[in-house]
Amino acid sequence: MDLARTPEQIADAAAEQVRELNHRTINADAFYGEDGFRGAAPARLSGTVQGLLALTQRLPQSLQQIRRSLAELEQAQEIRMADGQDPADAVSTALRALLNAEEAFKAAEHALQTASTPMSAMGGYLGEPEDSAVS
Repeated sequence: MDLARTPEQIADAAAEQVRELNHRTINADAFYGEDGFRGAAPARLSGTVQGLLALTQRLPQSLQQIRRSLAELEQAQEIRMADGQDPADAVSTALRALLNAEEAFKAAEHALQTASTPMSAMGGYLGEPEDSAVS
């Protein structure tokens, strides 16, 4: 953990990691094992969902801390608007939106938990699946 970086640098790096995940998982073969082994895919899919679940579990805390910091800055009257207007309405809007985002991540966490439960029991075939058709 590199706490020497600024919060915005850390958030930008996290966003870039998610972008990389999006590009890497465009095709299902991203989850295959070495030499295209499909048997690894269910576990890799499950592991990816577990990672995304951990991400959604951590993001509400980040948003809470950002909201707290914004409220503290407003309380100390350390925010000014570029257009010279009173920042109270803008801060209020931002605080509500951040709270809404926090709630949305909690909903996403619930959905990912629901998905991860059955996925954690999924596995692939060690070889090619046997043809179940009767000849």
